[in-house]
Amino acid sequence: MHPSRVASLALLIAIPALPAPAGAEDMPKHADFRITYTSTNPAPGKPVQISPTRTHTVGVSIMAAVNQTGGKLLNNMAGRCTASTTFDNDTKSFENQGYCDYVDTDGDHVYEKYSFAPQPMSPRIKGTGEWIGGTGKFTGLSGSFDIQANRITPLAEGVVQTVGEKTGAYTIREKTADAK
Repeated sequence: MHPSRVASLALLIAIPALPAPAGAEDMPKHADFRITYTSTNPAPGKPVQISPTRTHTVGVSIMAAVNQTGGKLLNNMAGRCTASTTFDNDTKSFENQGYCDYVDTDGDHVYEKYSFAPQPMSPRIKGTGEWIGGTGKFTGLSGSFDIQANRITPLAEGVVQTVGEKTGAYTIREKTADAK
């Protein structure tokens, strides 16, 4: 047999032995996680007065996240979150809810819904969140988590920054064909 044909045959035999690209196959269908994140709102909106003692504002924050448990979920991912926040100056409290969209280097998205129930205005706050879906390796993502956040003093005036942690568990449902 000609040497170039032997090389071609050897290559065809070796290709199936190469590892498959990373993807949903190597992401566990269920796992616990501990994710550290940062949040920066570079241009907070001016609150709108909704009563003599209450104001409301909306905003968008730029996010970065690292999975401390070594998983793929929100590991080295960037994102954006919307926020809808109400402040009560009489009770010195606030409540906040919104949605986030994180994306990894493969272009796969993770979708999150979060809420901070009414609580005292404080540098440390607690909330809850849930995974409401995703794309690519994150398709079928669901689960819930606790959020602990610390507001930090920003370097620039008018910027709002926090650092926090999300802890909980996720499940990835089996992908099914869409009904027609």
